[in-house]
Amino acid sequence: MNSGFYPALGTPTGVGGTLVKDSFNRQVELMIEAGAQGVLCMGSMGKMETIRNKEYPLVAKQCRDVVNNRIPVLVGVMDCSIDRVLDRMDALESIKLDGVVTTVPFYDPLDTRDIVNFFKTLSKNSRYPVYIYDLPSVTQTPITIRVLKELVKETNIRGIKTGNLKLILELCRGERLRDDFSIFYSNLDLFDVAIKSGVDRNLDGMFTCTPWNSKKMYETGRDDVSIARSLSNILKLRNLFLKGNVLSAYSHAMELLNCPGNYHPDYALPIPDELKEEITHLMKEIHEI
Repeated sequence: MNSGFYPALGTPTGVGGTLVKDSFNRQVELMIEAGAQGVLCMGSMGKMETIRNKEYPLVAKQCRDVVNNRIPVLVGVMDCSIDRVLDRMDALESIKLDGVVTTVPFYDPLDTRDIVNFFKTLSKNSRYPVYIYDLPSVTQTPITIRVLKELVKETNIRGIKTGNLKLILELCRGERLRDDFSIFYSNLDLFDVAIKSGVDRNLDGMFTCTPWNSKKMYETGRDDVSIARSLSNILKLRNLFLKGNVLSAYSHAMELLNCPGNYHPDYALPIPDELKEEITHLMKEIHEI
């Protein structure tokens, strides 16, 4: 996994929850053109938990086919038990992927032994490399340094996605990590700080609706001021999304990039016209449209 940015793709759906293929394909191409070093398909931004079961493997296959071996493809398999996660992996059948990404089960809090057992069991039973997704705001269970030091020993566990910079720095301090263990930082607000600290694989869904700024941010030779300016533009758009339903606002932004579809869950209402106008104005201002 190379240094650079890794977008968590949105999943545009239409009538009946089916994938809008043309829109999805364009999104993937926009990301590759912008310089993405890999993609996460059906992460939390990609509606993994709300995609219809029959669409789930079709979305993964479509992503793999469009990418066509140009960059790595990771797919979310999150669920509430080992068996249910393995069911998701089975649904992927023979799709060639570079790894699967999962949180701990997100229904009840887990203790340290449960977390270690969960990931060790998955790594032993998965035909794909496994990547840990640290998402305590949803799962109620953060990944600790004690857990991570134990799981790094598992050869089929190939990395972690986390917004906890302290955890990353603790892991790297005095540790000789495997060459095939990749760390993806996911706290968008501190991407510039992370890059300065040498944590240079960044993963977030906002990259998909800001291809111009994402490209500028990660261009070779960019100085700290330029990186901060591009990040500031991305954060302005993210903060505007927070004025309404985030994924409904994201749907409007993606439509402005000619990638239409419902990127929000089927129960989420559209954002007000006033907020749509604000998003349109800002995306023009930050050179995205």
